[in-house]
Amino acid sequence: MERQVIHLNVAHFMAAVEEALDPSLKGRPFVIAPEGAERAVAVEVSRAAFSEGLRRGMPLAKARAALPGLKVLPVREALYRRAGAALFEIASGFSPLLESPGGGHLFVDITGTRRLFGHPVDCAARLREEAVRRAGLRPVAGLAVNRLVSKIGTRVVKPDGFVVIGPGDEPGFLRHQQVSLVPGVGEKLLGRLGLLGIREMGELASLSDSDASAFLGRHGPVLRDRARGIDSAPLSVHRAEERGIRASHLFDTDTSDTDEIEAALRVIVEDAGVALRSDGLAARAVEVGLSYSDRLRARGFAALSAPTWRDAELFRAARTALYRAMTRRVRVRRVAVALLRPIHAERQAELFAPPEAAKEEALQAALDSIRSRYGRGAVRTASAMNLLA
Repeated sequence: MERQVIHLNVAHFMAAVEEALDPSLKGRPFVIAPEGAERAVAVEVSRAAFSEGLRRGMPLAKARAALPGLKVLPVREALYRRAGAALFEIASGFSPLLESPGGGHLFVDITGTRRLFGHPVDCAARLREEAVRRAGLRPVAGLAVNRLVSKIGTRVVKPDGFVVIGPGDEPGFLRHQQVSLVPGVGEKLLGRLGLLGIREMGELASLSDSDASAFLGRHGPVLRDRARGIDSAPLSVHRAEERGIRASHLFDTDTSDTDEIEAALRVIVEDAGVALRSDGLAARAVEVGLSYSDRLRARGFAALSAPTWRDAELFRAARTALYRAMTRRVRVRRVAVALLRPIHAERQAELFAPPEAAKEEALQAALDSIRSRYGRGAVRTASAMNLLA
């Protein structure tokens, strides 16, 4: 039985979610960026802003200079997670085999569902229509025999289209596509391929094992196989949030002040903790990543003795991970936190919990209540307030 895998991709996902919520934004250039940071960068740009030359990662000041009067919306992570969960829920009605990398991407393996949902092409079209009707999001869709080819297909027809690559049609479809569409080919590798005169996938696909290794290094044969459309790996069946909750802070000025870095860490943990609890999850490990002013990066990891959703316990683990990562005497540009290996937690009161634990739980509940009503920044710890002052 031939596999049938659908790739759904909502282009400019965060902006598309904002437009679905506020139709007056449609057709208008806007960006989504953190509020208040002097060195903020665009986390997402709308389709209209993209057509004006704005890109993700562009410094906000540069984007505003390029497009005077540019509308800037705050980052609303909880909103985007809910939209991603809605897409996941819609797709789960068509197949239990789903992979959700996040950011508006979704892979759906519909192999063997013909008796339930008809021809795979009809099934893919119906799934796309359901996403529009129930979530207000119009994804581009690709249908092929594996995840790789369906993903390349959606890259070809972005930002709005539907492509079907039938079994056996992969070589003909891929042959004249730009090699930049191969997953794993970034700007640096693209430059090297250009020097070799390789610009289309068919040219990359024609390389032998020895030539691919000689020209592109040890991963060359893998990239060559991708250009051939070869991908037998099954879907990683999990939601994006099951890989962890992530948040980060970009300093206005690179710093080596440990007090300032710890204060930023506390802000990040508080924000990530709110997201963790809103999803009904508890983390079992914390990872802290540092980006230095010389562009090098470092990571530290700390496991928790028991799954937790409490900020105080998360911060203690994050602080341990921070100092495991911070081994260089170089100023830090960005600090990031990932709350890892989350599980769904039943937050029930413990009959014999010590008074301190009960007080901490009550305090956490009170803080979350205030933040849910007035925003995450409505109440902060003293060290976090020093950073934000």
